[in-house]
Amino acid sequence: MRMPTTIALPLIVTVLALAGCGSQPDAEHSGTEAPATPQAPVSPPAHVDPDHPDAPPPVPLAADLTRNEWATAQNKGECAPLVLTSDGGAPAEARRANFGGGWGIAFDTEDVRSAYGVAGPGIVGADRADGQEARLRGQWPYFTMLENLPQPSFAGYGLEGARPYREEVPDGVSENSLAYVHVAGQACTYNVWSRLGRAHLEVLMQSLRPGPKE
Repeated sequence: MRMPTTIALPLIVTVLALAGCGSQPDAEHSGTEAPATPQAPVSPPAHVDPDHPDAPPPVPLAADLTRNEWATAQNKGECAPLVLTSDGGAPAEARRANFGGGWGIAFDTEDVRSAYGVAGPGIVGADRADGQEARLRGQWPYFTMLENLPQPSFAGYGLEGARPYREEVPDGVSENSLAYVHVAGQACTYNVWSRLGRAHLEVLMQSLRPGPKE
């Protein structure tokens, strides 16, 4: 794994369930004898909630730090910045995290160093291969689509080491949860991690948005 090595301490975090995205209507056809070419449904920008299009966009966490770390990363041309827009109920201080060839942002709570974070690690051969969805589905015990990022974007996740959550600790609290995230148009495999439990990691993943470049 490419996560920073830290000591995990137990912490219970209350998280809120995220609302799902609505589907787009089918394209309409002209009623004339020579119908117009059907138009594909138009998806809203990645930062807009289609269920609440007038709502303000979510506020990114550590946007300036993320931009600065990404701007000096070796892989910046193929691994655009991503930001979290929710702390999952765990306020924390952001700092840079070391990821060889890439960039990373870690968040330290009062009790846990590197409690959670997001990173664009250095690119390896597997990142450039075809069939990324099949790769992550096969590698990780859990899988989810990420509808608030450029499509298709998705993640495989579980305990560090691509292990399932244990029956005796199904919430994963006090263990290291990790997600490998693929974003359409990017070559790197992003890391998102949480030492605060499975539910916390799932909130972080769904809060991901494209980060600022300027």
